Amino acid sequence: MSSHKPSKEAERLLQAFDWSKVDALTDDQIIEAAKADPDSVMPTEAELAEFDLVLPAKARREMAQAKAPRAGDGDDDSDRNNPPKEAAE
Repeated sequence: MSSHKPSKEAERLLQAFDWSKVDALTDDQIIEAAKADPDSVMPTEAELAEFDLVLPAKARREMAQAKAPRAGDGDDDSDRNNPPKEAAE
């Protein structure tokens, strides 16, 4: 988590911003805006296929809790033998 604290001016601008305009954007409009931004990088399908999913520690704990068998459940879930990749904590 960043230790940077936004300035009072930034906080004022965020509070005054009309987020309904952002909420109204479709996924296609967001993608087109990203493609038009020269500072944006859109990975190709081949690049995306090379990525490994790494779940944050909190998400791994929550998944483990949700999958934990209840007493007398008898659930034999083989996914528990293959945990997600470890993320830096």
